[in-house]
Amino acid sequence: MKSKIIQTLGDLGGYKIARSLTRKQPKVLMYHRFSEKKAGLEVSAATFEQQLKIIKHNFNPMTLADLAAYREKNLSTPANAVVITVDDGYRDFYEVAYPLLVHYQIPATFFVTTGFINGDIWLWPDQVDWLLTHKQSSEKVMLAGREFDLSQSAKMLWWPIVGHFLQVPDAQRRKALTLLEQSSNVELPKIAPHAYSAVNWTQLGEMQNNGIEIGGHTVNHPSLGAMTTEDARREIFQSYADITHELGERPRTFCYPNGQPSDYSEDIKNIVKESPYLAAVTAFSDKFNTDLNYAWRRFVGCEDSFQFHKSLFGVEHLGNRIRGTSRAAI
Repeated sequence: MKSKIIQTLGDLGGYKIARSLTRKQPKVLMYHRFSEKKAGLEVSAATFEQQLKIIKHNFNPMTLADLAAYREKNLSTPANAVVITVDDGYRDFYEVAYPLLVHYQIPATFFVTTGFINGDIWLWPDQVDWLLTHKQSSEKVMLAGREFDLSQSAKMLWWPIVGHFLQVPDAQRRKALTLLEQSSNVELPKIAPHAYSAVNWTQLGEMQNNGIEIGGHTVNHPSLGAMTTEDARREIFQSYADITHELGERPRTFCYPNGQPSDYSEDIKNIVKESPYLAAVTAFSDKFNTDLNYAWRRFVGCEDSFQFHKSLFGVEHLGNRIRGTSRAAI
């Protein structure tokens, strides 16, 4: 009922009022996957195009590096600034979202996991999805201290397993993933299958030359908060070195993998500050928005029109401020 009221008020002019009230607050939107047609959690081409039209007409889009440059020079951010960010490095960004961004001349920031781009790894949530989709077992299995019933469907199991894996240290997660592979009675492909594949460096170079900032997302996409300082430093600095080696020196920003409060710390923030990255973002929103250096919050960009409008026009930001919502103090 509350959501319906907000949506109705928004359609009657509330969204424009929220945009005006939050015009000095940049909105950083977070996306992951895209598809030509509506499918699962991906944002479809048609939906994304409509979202870009709204952004083009009502907001001032820029890259995260551009926003960081304004802050670094102590300049006022342009009113109604919006940053589109996309995580991980999937091929579907190049195939679906990038052509639309070019068509509407809207910049964006694409955070890439360099080991994924190099073909050294594929992302572990996708490995879980592939194993559950192809499993040849219906037994129960204990994964990192929690039992799961493999007789359930992949759709029923994926988020409980992934959500659980996000809460455990990376070493424990890797062992649990190996056990899941063994229990599924299938062999995990060494290279990401097409549905889970990454862009390549040539495509990234093309995008960089056409308004897309290529930012860092570590080498192996671990939870930095569960790593030693030395290992986290290697993930952060090496990701920048990989991108620079392939694409040259450019202003770049960073995104914490998973991006929840447990996935970074003050020590991790300080490592990013020491690196050449100009700014860093989380994967949640709260009252701080872009107030905390190297921990700028992000709003969800998604297929759902109501959630998209709340994120973009500042309704969610106003709610966070009114409620005093705080997910983390750093």
